[in-house]
Amino acid sequence: MAQNSQRQGTHIKFSIVIPAYNEEGVLGPTLLSLKRLGTLRREFEVIVVDNNSVDHTSEVARKYGADKVVIEKQPGTNFAREAGRKVARGDIIVFLDADTTPGMDWLSRIEEDLSRKGVVAVSGPYDHGFTGIRRFLDMAYTTYFLPIVPKILRILFWRKAGVLIGGNFAAYAWALEKIGGLPPLKFYGDDVAIAMLLSRHVGKVFFDPGLRIKSSPRRFETEGFLSTALKYISSYLKIYFSEEYR
Repeated sequence: MAQNSQRQGTHIKFSIVIPAYNEEGVLGPTLLSLKRLGTLRREFEVIVVDNNSVDHTSEVARKYGADKVVIEKQPGTNFAREAGRKVARGDIIVFLDADTTPGMDWLSRIEEDLSRKGVVAVSGPYDHGFTGIRRFLDMAYTTYFLPIVPKILRILFWRKAGVLIGGNFAAYAWALEKIGGLPPLKFYGDDVAIAMLLSRHVGKVFFDPGLRIKSSPRRFETEGFLSTALKYISSYLKIYFSEEYR
């Protein structure tokens, strides 16, 4: 079920897809932040995919200006993202989490990064608002380590790789179509699988440390900083070596 965009007759450059499960408390500020982007509003559409919420996520999405609200009953981030991708009309599909706040130049920087030779997808890190040693470790990891991970793995294991942060990445619509849409994974490894398929079968996946957006630290707060980081790392390596995404 979807709410139709009012700009059916216009060309859309970007489609922003936001998967959301019980996000009534955080979705409003995220949608408001999109109204402050430096990109003309007529150049992008906003699609919220309600992943079978039991709260008022859909109502909040409509209240704060989503062009389309899609209901996806199959639980899982990639199931929701794929439902949004299927109704998207933009040349570039952009994926955003429901608790994030991008800067004014977010879409223009994405477009600039995608104009690089051979690049078909781009991603950037989150700013979780950490302080002290956690901030130092997070900044070092996302600024210096993540961008070179694919090169290191290629040298060591002769397999291409890419790095995508699921709530802050974009790809050409045709590139996602070429890999058959987003792989049906729920979480932890969902974005890794996308990165592997794109980098191995379509083109380059570029990680831009400057494409940083604000995001809630709630997962780290509930699951623990070290535990969450280890889950991400282990999921990445599991998908990297998986024959399914070779």
